[in-house]
Amino acid sequence: MNTVNSIIVSTRLRLARNIDGLPFPHKLAEMPSRQVADTVEKSLSYIDKFERFDIGNISKSDGAVLQEKHLISPDLLEECPFGSVLISADENVSVMVNEEDHIREQVILSGLALDQAYDRVCRIDDALGKNIKFAFDNRFGYLTSCATNLGTGMRASVMMFLPALTLQNMMDGCITDVGRLNMTVRGVYGEGSKADGYLYQISNQRTLGVKEIDIIDSVKGAINHIVDAELRARQLLKRDESELKDGIYRAWGIANNAYKLSTAEAMQFLAMIRLGGYYGYIDIGDEKEFQDLVTSCQPANMQRLGGNEMSVDERDAFRARYIAAALDKFCKKNDLIKE
Repeated sequence: MNTVNSIIVSTRLRLARNIDGLPFPHKLAEMPSRQVADTVEKSLSYIDKFERFDIGNISKSDGAVLQEKHLISPDLLEECPFGSVLISADENVSVMVNEEDHIREQVILSGLALDQAYDRVCRIDDALGKNIKFAFDNRFGYLTSCATNLGTGMRASVMMFLPALTLQNMMDGCITDVGRLNMTVRGVYGEGSKADGYLYQISNQRTLGVKEIDIIDSVKGAINHIVDAELRARQLLKRDESELKDGIYRAWGIANNAYKLSTAEAMQFLAMIRLGGYYGYIDIGDEKEFQDLVTSCQPANMQRLGGNEMSVDERDAFRARYIAAALDKFCKKNDLIKE
């Protein structure tokens, strides 16, 4: 397995924008909120095909699916009755409307793809800017609802799989190190969330007084530092190889044979299997396919795949069958490893 692919899961670029002359979304009434969404939808139609979802018109379960896929934020789903989202056909682009800001443009790509994501989000921003006058100040840059987003309005983040740093109790030191680089470390679903499955999001803290390219370069530097730290921790983890193999193969056995699996159990066992892929104990056919499996195992996605009327027990049993079938399709235990 490629070393970088075994650590870096995905890249996200997000731009926060507001419309000049309009109150921020929390002060905006329903009619002008709908007009904002209409304007954004029309502007995007010139560059790609987007599907629009108005938060007030979708079910709670459908909204949860979008959140689990990182296409919308928890705030948009729970606190923005006049919010909307426009999602590209490949689901790599989502544009949230009337969340904390009028517009939040987001691009998510697999692996380490900061430059590619930046290019794509710039095309989205340019298309919107042709029809919308963004709120901008010569001193403070793009004006945003939260002062921490002033300036470029850009957040560049990378989702990383960091099991060794976590298991070796070295994450706190790593967080301190990247904090000195003006980076922040959050859980898999952003601020306030847990790092389930040893998944962490690393992103820039500073947006004011810096250029977009400087932010990207800073994130790249922090990511390189963390990758090196994780690789060193994986070497330490292998010192007790018997214990390491046992943990990975137990996870493999349970994931392939359990009758029921909770979300937390699935995340833990899949994380150990993914780690086994790095060491060569398990062959993982495709990292993106594996990450899609991780996303599919979340509660709302399971409900959609197995039927929205499932009880928790039924969902956990379905999840176990689903995981076993998926692993059989694109993963296999390497039985040639010498003991």
